Amino acid sequence: VPHAVSAGIGNLKVVAYSGQAESGQHWVYMDIHEGSYGGRFGKDGLDAVDTLYANTRNNPIEDIESHYPLRVTRYELNENTGGRGKWRGGLGSVRDIELLADGGFSLEGDGVLHPPPGLFGGEPGSPGGVVVYGDGVEQPLASKFPYRKARKGDRLSLIGPSGGGYGDPAERDP
Repeated sequence: VPHAVSAGIGNLKVVAYSGQAESGQHWVYMDIHEGSYGGRFGKDGLDAVDTLYANTRNNPIEDIESHYPLRVTRYELNENTGGRGKWRGGLGSVRDIELLADGGFSLEGDGVLHPPPGLFGGEPGSPGGVVVYGDGVEQPLASKFPYRKARKGDRLSLIGPSGGGYGDPAERDP
């Protein structure tokens, strides 16, 4: 069924940020960091979408920052990373979130080690990544980890994987 399948998808990640406010009240923010779809017959893959989840939404930066001690310092498409093909793989996004108070986070995800595969001659997409920046140190992390303490000023960078390409790249309409 070559007309009814797509190349490999870039899975999403779920991050739970949490801490205790100055008032003593606890807070938790669940963030769905979107993935991407692979190219499919007749169309490029979808960029920065919630793959394989339903009923989730892309929270506006202003909403996040007005309710939690978090600052979104970067949020953009990861350009030129989708697998090449007659129809290219969708692009993942890059989102950096800085803690404005002591707290922590945990992560569930995939797509850091292996790129989403291409299909029918399409090239693989690109794997994602997870990096924490703190005390002037950049530390790559696994795609899954339990609660990890963080301090004010620490920043978590999530790089979404980009989907695989579909079909021979040489056949792409210029």
